[in-house]
Amino acid sequence: MKTRWWMSSCAAALLALGLTGSAALGLGMGGKNNEKGENHGQSKKEYRQFQEKQRQYAQTYYDQHQNHKVFKTDRRWNNDYSNRLQPGYILDPDMRRMSRSAPKDMVLGLGRAPRGYRYIVIGGHVVLVDNEYRVHDTVRIQLNFGH
Repeated sequence: MKTRWWMSSCAAALLALGLTGSAALGLGMGGKNNEKGENHGQSKKEYRQFQEKQRQYAQTYYDQHQNHKVFKTDRRWNNDYSNRLQPGYILDPDMRRMSRSAPKDMVLGLGRAPRGYRYIVIGGHVVLVDNEYRVHDTVRIQLNFGH
């Protein structure tokens, strides 16, 4: 009888620990930034990354379609925004408004994004984000301004 009680108590404690641990983790990843503009709770997370072939395709696609409206950089875009595009950063509402879905034919060339992810274009970057607008990887496109 004591063994059964002991096992039930341990299972309940582990379950409670798991629930409170994941609840605390969820609060830290809710998209809130601290005063310095940093996102917390991301250091241990693994991120999906573009393959070299995809990086080359993104640049080639841009070179061939640079007049497409999705590549027009918002006048508010600046280096501070570019510096934020690091794995784990959750796009703030302003950056979300400046972003555009990657064109369908670009997505076909990059390959379908994994479930729960999508490609966006923002400020001269092709970005892989998840459903919470968390950056997983970025391809910086070399913009051709003289053409």
